[in-house]
Amino acid sequence: METWLTAGLVLAAVTALAYLCGYLAVPIVDDAAISIAYGHTFFSGGGLRVTPASQPVEGFSNPLWTLLLGLSHPLSLPPDTYAHTLGIVFGLLALPLFALWGPVSEHRAPRLEDAAAPWVAATSATYASWISSGMETGLQAFLLAAAGVLLLRELRTGVGASTGLALGLLCLTRPEGILYTAAAGGLWLVHRALERRWTGRQALGIALWLLFLVGGWLLVRWVYFADLLPNTYYAKRLWQFDGPGYVRNYLAEHERLCQLAAVGVVLGLLGGAARARTAALAALFLVSGGYFAWRSGDWMREWRFLAPLVPLLGVCVAAGLSGLRARADWLRGRGARWTWPARGVVAVAGLGVLFLGVPAMQASVLRAPRIKASPELPYDFIAERFRHVRDLAERLGQARPLVGYPDLGGQAMVMRHAEIIDVAGLADYALAHHAGNYPALEDYLVSEGPPVLLDAHGPSGHLRGFQTLMSQFRPLGSDHWQLVGLTDREDPRCPGGKDAALAPDREGLARLFEQDIQEGEAERGLKRWRCVFAYKPWSALPDGDTREKLADLAEERGAALEHEGKLVPALRHYSLATLLDRGDAHRRRRTEALRARVFPRQPGE
Repeated sequence: METWLTAGLVLAAVTALAYLCGYLAVPIVDDAAISIAYGHTFFSGGGLRVTPASQPVEGFSNPLWTLLLGLSHPLSLPPDTYAHTLGIVFGLLALPLFALWGPVSEHRAPRLEDAAAPWVAATSATYASWISSGMETGLQAFLLAAAGVLLLRELRTGVGASTGLALGLLCLTRPEGILYTAAAGGLWLVHRALERRWTGRQALGIALWLLFLVGGWLLVRWVYFADLLPNTYYAKRLWQFDGPGYVRNYLAEHERLCQLAAVGVVLGLLGGAARARTAALAALFLVSGGYFAWRSGDWMREWRFLAPLVPLLGVCVAAGLSGLRARADWLRGRGARWTWPARGVVAVAGLGVLFLGVPAMQASVLRAPRIKASPELPYDFIAERFRHVRDLAERLGQARPLVGYPDLGGQAMVMRHAEIIDVAGLADYALAHHAGNYPALEDYLVSEGPPVLLDAHGPSGHLRGFQTLMSQFRPLGSDHWQLVGLTDREDPRCPGGKDAALAPDREGLARLFEQDIQEGEAERGLKRWRCVFAYKPWSALPDGDTREKLADLAEERGAALEHEGKLVPALRHYSLATLLDRGDAHRRRRTEALRARVFPRQPGE
């Protein structure tokens, strides 16, 4: 009877959470559209670029979620609806998995306390809003739950290595996946040490899964992006958010639930090995995710980094109640006279959890109208803004406009034919690696551009201080800027005028680029590339093999100039080689290393 009642409560929690998500109806956030844009480019054959014309830069930190969202392209599904629904489905599926932590660890049937985790999540407006947002929150919660179920089962049985699969996928879903993996590994080692049992083959299987998934992605990252860390890491190095305040605010808002969870961990640790496993794993996962949030903070509201951890609060409560029941069973075993006191303790504890927890969960639900009225930066809002930018670029005759704007998601989904310089740095190697080094940033934007349209406000407001750059633009309103001299008939970047620059065929262009390199006129070659790439169809540009040969030639010329100590001309040749090779990441890495030498950081930058 208790098992069936528990199953009903878990199903009711899933239903309640689905209803809460439907009530909130939050639109997908602009950051989710970044993953969609990358996924669409990948599945359309353009590689891992935010748009097919942009350079290959890892402007995302959730490769698994990016690929899953990209499937909306071959499936011909509306990308925003698909992202919204997929996140909710994973978030709902996580609830019964969290409810299984106790039964799997203790090798028993589900009991009433196991419904705590699903109901804590089902009544959390934070959890519901973020699994609905198009972000990877639902998938992260699902993989956390699955990793817990598999780890607890494999610790108990000593058989199987699927934990490595779940943890590996978690690492491909969020950067802090490595922290959860370390926490799980720590619990594994302590548990095996206490048991004095070492399951070598099982440990090897888990390690091989991690090596295959995480090591495989690191290899792809190095080959394709020429780095071992995502570009977002470099872009956000100087971003300052109050991480400690971020965590403290959550603890203050959900104080009662957090207190119940803390008590649950203590009771679980005292309730025997099986309950201690569950309580320890939940606590370690909470600490790992909390530490990441403490170190990072976030500009978005509603605790995005903590949302996947919400069900773990219920897991802790369940572990505590299960530990108390285990102690009560031990007490009853000492004699019949202890039966009713033992039952009384369990009943009082259960009623106490309901008395304290239900109002706390009710308060969490009542935050929903406020979240519904003020959703986080919607993708639709940003997309509408960039439809005007796209229309302006089309009126100027730009087939592949070079634009410099922040708000990458909606921008990339609307301007699919543009080459995007993400002035926030997330999807631009140079801007991320030179963050805070203004002379290097300005040199990059001027010499490898300039963009035809530019945003200089908010996260890109510092660009207004770049005098050489801004002298080439005229304002279009308060925050948009257009390249001076750019019309539908002329482009100041075209050597000899637009008509003359666009006249040669692909073979003629190849000869002109070779001439620019041989004559040491890399700056002219850079302008020529910007001109022809903006207007000519792909079929009228030099083919890939020809451009790669030209890039090699430009790089050789640059290396010779660098050896002679002529660093600025060498830098221009490296830049030309990079652009001709469609932004090859390894060429970009060498280019920006030299730019850092030409424009070294000043102390304090």
